[in-house]
Amino acid sequence: MFKFYILFVIFIGNSWAVSKLDLYKKNINFAYKMGFRYAVVPWVKEYIYFAKGDTGAINTELEKLVIRAGAKNFEGLDLRLLQSSRGSVFHYLSGKKLFSKGQYSQAKDEFNKISANSIFFSMGLNFVAVIEYLNKNYSSSFNNYSTCIDSGTREMNNYIDDEVTYKQLKINRDLCLAGKARSHYAMRNLNEAESLYQDLDKASIVWPSILLEEAWASFYKKDFNRTLGKLVTYNAPLLRYNTNPEIYVLRAMTFLRMCLYRDVSYVVDEFYKKYEKLAESLEITLNKYTKSRIYYYNMLLSYKDFPDKSMVYELQGIYKSPNVKSFIENIEAAELEKKKVYSINGGAIKRSLLLNLNEFITTQKTVIGVIVRNKLKKYAYDLRKAFQAMSYMKLEVLGRKKEALYAGRSFEGKRGDVSYLNRTSKQYFWDFIGEFWADELGDYVFTLPTECN
Repeated sequence: MFKFYILFVIFIGNSWAVSKLDLYKKNINFAYKMGFRYAVVPWVKEYIYFAKGDTGAINTELEKLVIRAGAKNFEGLDLRLLQSSRGSVFHYLSGKKLFSKGQYSQAKDEFNKISANSIFFSMGLNFVAVIEYLNKNYSSSFNNYSTCIDSGTREMNNYIDDEVTYKQLKINRDLCLAGKARSHYAMRNLNEAESLYQDLDKASIVWPSILLEEAWASFYKKDFNRTLGKLVTYNAPLLRYNTNPEIYVLRAMTFLRMCLYRDVSYVVDEFYKKYEKLAESLEITLNKYTKSRIYYYNMLLSYKDFPDKSMVYELQGIYKSPNVKSFIENIEAAELEKKKVYSINGGAIKRSLLLNLNEFITTQKTVIGVIVRNKLKKYAYDLRKAFQAMSYMKLEVLGRKKEALYAGRSFEGKRGDVSYLNRTSKQYFWDFIGEFWADELGDYVFTLPTECN
């Protein structure tokens, strides 16, 4: 109410009959002319509320704002208001909100209403493809991902000079490329999936997590040496923040399928050494700070100096994730806007803009805190599952060794030979005699024979 009073005084002019709608419209236009983008977010949300979704007067600014600041900042608006509003941006926002609630059918209906000319078209297609994938309609999922890639590439070409928008569109396009490969994988078209995975640019923020999916595709093809080669890439210093315990589980499973029991035992022991303390520390943290969003935000921000060193790489991975990174960039940009606001003459407008920016920054911190807490909860769950899998494999190895001993079989085979190497037209052999070919990152392959009798 205090904020509205200040704005009312600023723009009242000679008439006290100015409407709230006109008031917010003037404020938004004023802020845009002054070059402010994040300070207007609270005003835009209030404009949407008072306009009951009829935002034709500011639609251009609204679409750019949702792309720049992130849809999360607008998903707090009432769902009924979003669904009754006109425009592709509202279909996108309501679709995302419904998707987060698990109401996939209604979400799909909203995404399908997005205009093909809208900047949100390819983003909506990405969600539709995910929904079809979750419903096991893999062929439809594949087609939607394909259209997402084509339309996303065209949209990127229109925003080359807009760094923020271009970046968001590129991430979405790369997610669709990975999703297209994932659809092939689900249909067990493993060669096609492998080929598509290799088309993803290694500079993409999406690529590191895709290595694990590639490794699984090779595993189901029984190309175990390539599975191990994909997984060993995660040992690179550049990728240490990828702490997914499934990497260790798949390594152990692969060695088990090859009857390399010593290697299985080594991986299991390495896993326990690395994750046992972390799992315990994580459970204590999650139980102690169940609702403190700001605690998790501060925890992330200071991850390099976090006292529990076992948590550093996991927090670094969260920090680098695209959604968290965008909110951190929002805070940095809003802080820069605050410095610009201080140069404005006029106490009332300055105070109002600063109130908006402080509200916006607080929202970003809260959202980051929620994301961190949820990711850590999932990580704790994944660790529990991984420990169960490792315990099973440890027992399996003991049983197989005992069986081999009684049968008089040896499990000390030959270690490594290029004759065991399989490769496609997109994969090249490099002997590494004094050189290192940077493009080989992610394309390593082992040359181990299976020792199963």
